[in-house]
Amino acid sequence: MFVPRMIPMIDNPQVAIALAARWHRARALVLVSMAGLPALIGLVCLTFALLPRLDVSAMPWWSAIPVLAAFLSVIALVAWLRRDGLTDPASWFPATVLMTGSQLVLGVFPGFGIAVRSATGTAVVVKAMLAVGVLSAGSAWSLSRRACRSLLASPVPELGATPLRLVFRGRSSRITIGTDRVDWMIRVSGSRLDAGVSFRNLREVSLTVKSSDGALALVLHTSSGRWTVPTQDAAALCELLRLRKASWEQRVETAIERERELYHEMLHLLATARGTACTADGSVSVTVDADGVATGIELTDGTRGRNPQHLSAELMECFSQARRVVRDEVRDLMVERYAGSVSEKLAA
Repeated sequence: MFVPRMIPMIDNPQVAIALAARWHRARALVLVSMAGLPALIGLVCLTFALLPRLDVSAMPWWSAIPVLAAFLSVIALVAWLRRDGLTDPASWFPATVLMTGSQLVLGVFPGFGIAVRSATGTAVVVKAMLAVGVLSAGSAWSLSRRACRSLLASPVPELGATPLRLVFRGRSSRITIGTDRVDWMIRVSGSRLDAGVSFRNLREVSLTVKSSDGALALVLHTSSGRWTVPTQDAAALCELLRLRKASWEQRVETAIERERELYHEMLHLLATARGTACTADGSVSVTVDADGVATGIELTDGTRGRNPQHLSAELMECFSQARRVVRDEVRDLMVERYAGSVSEKLAA
């Protein structure tokens, strides 16, 4: 199933259990609004395309275009949801509106027009299917909004340990908590202020009491100053933001530790890297380390009686070949390790 039964990418089982009820409700609504109902709209378009076959011997090829557009919208919506849509609940509603709206404009309405003109005696069925398509789209919009609200309506600290992009709206403010930063918008006296700060520059999160109405407000202490953000559920958001920042710090520390391990592993591999070259008859052999310093020279009995200048030239040739061998080995080693490290970071 493209929507997992538990919130994805959570390592702490206690967090998963604490949010299980919320996620199960949101998951059911997401499956219906972003898969079930769009698929039903696609079937409505397919019905419009098949109705003309009741009266004519051949179905026009262009009557399949609305069906194709409707089902491509379903595929696009599900693919987006499976790829990165699950971690952004705030985008569920606009994505559903966009895709189901595309189904209506490109599929349902053109399919209805084709069916009305091509199929006689089925006007009631055609109109009923049109109503089903429009009502399905409207229901998908409503359910996708409810899915987001059921997950984020009342903030709890455990949400800070998830990879979800969290958006909380107040009467005059909006706060967006990502995986590595927090952004906010405040409306004061008709003007709008947009600001944000990365967790690297966020030093502390606290609460304060607004003098105007005595309600709690969120205070963000950053490297550039102190920001007060009036918002609902300020106490819960404060704990949530602290937990999210702590999770980010843990990921950063884990990444640094991993880089340190890779660095020491690289040093060990470089220390053991060797390059060896020998002559065609094997009488002269030279071994060098990663720095190109000779660590071993072997001469067999076959070198006895040879011209010293010729033997010296063979030694220098073997030395040059051994340095090329170890240089290629070090290069391949570093490329392999670096590419592996980048792949792990992208996967994370």
